[in-house]
Amino acid sequence: MYHLDMPSLRRFAVIADGNDGSVPLRKLTLFSKVNLFLLHGFFSIIQMILHPLGLAVPVGTAFLASMFGCMMFVPPLVCWTVLCATDLMLPGTYQAVMDVKAYWISTILVWYLFTLATDKAPRTPVGANHRRPTNIMDAAAHNFYFWNVIDYFPIECVPWADDATLPPDRQYVFAIHPHGIFCWGLFMFAAAGTPFDKRFPGLAGKKLVGLVATVLFTIPVIREFFLEWPYIDASRRVASDALNSGLSLYLIPGGEEEVVVTTHGQDSTVLMKRKGFIRLALSYGADLVPVWGVGTTDSFRTYPAVFGFRKFVQKRFGIAIANYHGRWFTPLPYKDKPVRILIGKPIPTPQPKVRGEKPDPKLVDEYHAKYVAALKELHDAHVKDRPLKIL
Repeated sequence: MYHLDMPSLRRFAVIADGNDGSVPLRKLTLFSKVNLFLLHGFFSIIQMILHPLGLAVPVGTAFLASMFGCMMFVPPLVCWTVLCATDLMLPGTYQAVMDVKAYWISTILVWYLFTLATDKAPRTPVGANHRRPTNIMDAAAHNFYFWNVIDYFPIECVPWADDATLPPDRQYVFAIHPHGIFCWGLFMFAAAGTPFDKRFPGLAGKKLVGLVATVLFTIPVIREFFLEWPYIDASRRVASDALNSGLSLYLIPGGEEEVVVTTHGQDSTVLMKRKGFIRLALSYGADLVPVWGVGTTDSFRTYPAVFGFRKFVQKRFGIAIANYHGRWFTPLPYKDKPVRILIGKPIPTPQPKVRGEKPDPKLVDEYHAKYVAALKELHDAHVKDRPLKIL
C-alpha cells in the first residue's frame, strides 16, 4: 500500500498552506480541469507504485526531462488505443461504431478549439500561482513530476553572499542561464518550499511568475501542465501586465536557440542580442538578477549531428530539436556534477518617469553590458574548470 513518508508529509503540509484564500489563483476552464484531473490520477498511481520500490525519483526525473516528447506522443497513442478498443467494446455494425467515434472526436476537437479561443488564463498574470495540492492524489502527482526532480541531484540554491536578501516588496526580473537540454533552474522559482523559497521567502508561490513560449499554451496537456504552475504567455504585453501588477518575473533569455547550441561540458549562453528582458526591467524599474545553473550542461551527452538542419528548424518554426541522451541512453540525467543554481546580486535599475514607458536604447545597451559583466563574474566565481562563452 502506498504511503507518504515524513518528508513527503512535511512537503505536502508546506504546499497546502496557501489554499486558504491568501494566495489568489487564476480561473481554469473545464477543459483544463478535466485534463489536470486525468493527469493527476495517472501520475499519482505511478508515484504510488514506484515510491515503495525506490524508483519514483529517477523515473519522475526522466519523465520531466523528456516531458515534451511524452506529452506530444503519449496522448495521441492513448486516444488511438481507446478508438481501437471501441471496436471491441461497442456492439453494433461497423457504421454505428464509426458514428460514435466521429461524434466523440468532433466534440472533443470543438471543445478544445473553443477553449483555445476563449481561455484567458495564459494571459492572466494575477493569480498565476502554483495550484497547490489539496488532497493526497494531487500531492502524489506533484511529488512525481516536480519534487522528485529536486531530490534527484539534488538541486541546490547558492546565493551571492551568506547574508544575501531579496526583499519581496521589490520587483525582480530573474534571467536564468543556460537553458541546456532541460533548464533545472526553473524548479527553484515555481513553488513554495523549494530551496530558493526557503532562502528567499515571500516570492516563489506568491509574487513570482515565469514566461514560456506562446506555442506551449496551444498544445493539449502541455498547456495544462504550465497552467497548473506559475507560468504565463511570454508576449511582451502579458509580461508587462505582470510587472505592472507588482509581480516579479523569471525567464530564460536564450530560449529554444540555447537548446540547439547546448554542448556537453561547455558553458555557453545566447545573450549578446537578447535585450528584451533588459527593456522590461527598465520599463518598470525592476532589479535584474543573473542566475546560472552549474551542472546544467553536464546533465546529458549531446551530439552536433545535423546542426545546420536543427538550427534552421529552430529559426523557421521555433521548435528546438536536440541530439542527446542521459544515463544508459535514456532520458535519465547524468549526476556527474551537482546542480547548483547560482543567484547573482541584483542589479538595480532607475525608476522610470512613467511605468511601462519604452526605455532609451542607450540605457538598454548600458544595462545589457552591466548584466553581461555581472553574469560572467557570477560564473567565474563558482566555475573554475571552464570559461563562459557568450553567444
